[in-house]
Amino acid sequence: MNITKRQMEIVKAAIQVIAQQGYEKLTTKNLANSLGITDAALYRHFDSKKELIRMILCYFEQISCEVIQRINSQDVSPLDKVKSFVLDRYAIFEEDPDLAMVMFSEELFKNDHSFVDHLLSIMHIHRDEVMGYVMQGQRDGEIRSDISPIHVFRMIVGSMRLLVTQWNFSKHAFDLKAEGRSLLDTIIKLIEVKK
Repeated sequence: MNITKRQMEIVKAAIQVIAQQGYEKLTTKNLANSLGITDAALYRHFDSKKELIRMILCYFEQISCEVIQRINSQDVSPLDKVKSFVLDRYAIFEEDPDLAMVMFSEELFKNDHSFVDHLLSIMHIHRDEVMGYVMQGQRDGEIRSDISPIHVFRMIVGSMRLLVTQWNFSKHAFDLKAEGRSLLDTIIKLIEVKK
């Protein structure tokens, strides 16, 4: 992703505005105020709100790709790669709750097909990687082979999405990483080959 330091500051400020005030409050005036700059200064970095949202999606994609590259560089078992994928997400979300709120906001992306397509592309990256770990684990006899890899992916990511949503709605009333680890341990018990 080719983005300047100032553009990244604007992206992060936009994420904060969306998470804390809602998408409809993401106006050039509100965003400029949150950054302490003029509306005109914003337009030097982004031509439109649509371009800014596209850059937010690119930021999500960059984070995802960095996590996947880090996991794939590790010499660990496929099941450990699944664990790393999930636990890393919980750590990212706990560190940046606004990011978690916006990443799981369907409202933000539903009105523009190009946004939906981009978000779906990011989801498919996750799906393909996690399913790859699962299929390798099945070949290695580490993960049950009688369960569809896509179902394992949906159990893992669907439960993560629900837990993060509950955490956001509760205003972070519980330890996301601890609950996430406990939930993941339960899923591992269901999919792991018993030795």
